[in-house]
Amino acid sequence: MRIDLKTGKLPTVTLPIRFLLTGIILLSTTLTSPAVAQDFRIETEVFQGDSTEPISENLTLFSGNLILDFMLPTDRSRFPEEIVVYQSREKQFVLLDTRRQTKAFVLEGDVLRIIAAMQSSNIGEDENDFLFHPTFDETYDPSSGLLSLESEQLSYHVKGHRPDDDNVLPRYFEFISQFARLNATDPRRMPPFARLKLNHSLKKFGFIPDEVELTLVPSLESHTEQIRLKTKHNVIWQLSEKDHQRVASAKRYWMEFEEVTLSEYRTLQQTAPALQQTNDGSTNR
Repeated sequence: MRIDLKTGKLPTVTLPIRFLLTGIILLSTTLTSPAVAQDFRIETEVFQGDSTEPISENLTLFSGNLILDFMLPTDRSRFPEEIVVYQSREKQFVLLDTRRQTKAFVLEGDVLRIIAAMQSSNIGEDENDFLFHPTFDETYDPSSGLLSLESEQLSYHVKGHRPDDDNVLPRYFEFISQFARLNATDPRRMPPFARLKLNHSLKKFGFIPDEVELTLVPSLESHTEQIRLKTKHNVIWQLSEKDHQRVASAKRYWMEFEEVTLSEYRTLQQTAPALQQTNDGSTNR
């Protein structure tokens, strides 16, 4: 799918695996929840099929008013490829491309405008209509902690649990909802509507996933194979000293990187050469 970031028009849809990942990455907790809201970290790994080697890794830090998501490189080098910062009070995203050293600001209102344009587009006869107007059969078994959303072409199967402390839920749901909506601003990513349906179910049941499996059955016209992705998640209810250094580095990049428009930022990402980076504490393990 390619969206005109100025008009919100939707000429085409493409679904490479790397951009399906944001439709499955749902972050979760361990069995113990804190008594009060606090800073914490979430580690996420994404696996394809039955592979035991992750094809994608993210580190998400919750620090005060900020939620910082670090997209880690697949070659396991020490520098994140991109950092996305969400300011809860300001309702604003800051996108940081660490390779090109550029940044772009995205307001929540702009994201909602693009989503509205996507929803109102006349795409009823398109073979990918299910991505824009998904409908699911929903089942949830609270005794086993299993949630399923199923349709002919797309399904989610989730294992998880209700947290001991419901006070952790609002911040968690803010994160998964805001970052799902942000996908609408990237022409290469899966539309957010199926993910938002899943988020709605999670919120309805007060349910936090530990493992999520997404299965996509492409249309016959696409001549591509079924895609199955699985995520595993881990939450640590405190930030390490290294995490605090990562937050400080992200704030510095926020101040120092060159500002570009969102359209320019997305274009630069697609053609970015690898730049030499130094290990300054914002990097992953």
